Amino acid sequence: MRRMRRAVVVGILMALAAGGCLSVKTEHEIKPIHITMDVNLKVQKELEDFLNFD
Repeated sequence: MRRMRRAVVVGILMALAAGGCLSVKTEHEIKPIHITMDVNLKVQKELEDFLNFD
């Protein structure tokens, strides 16, 4: 019985030791963000202000 208990303890310790040697490598990719802004409202207002002869 002691021999079996000892084998289980040694097995658990070996599993923990092997688990501590594992490493995980991750890769990240940075992609550019494209933003399109609509500026027609500003141009329209400036055009109306320019053409308004009040």
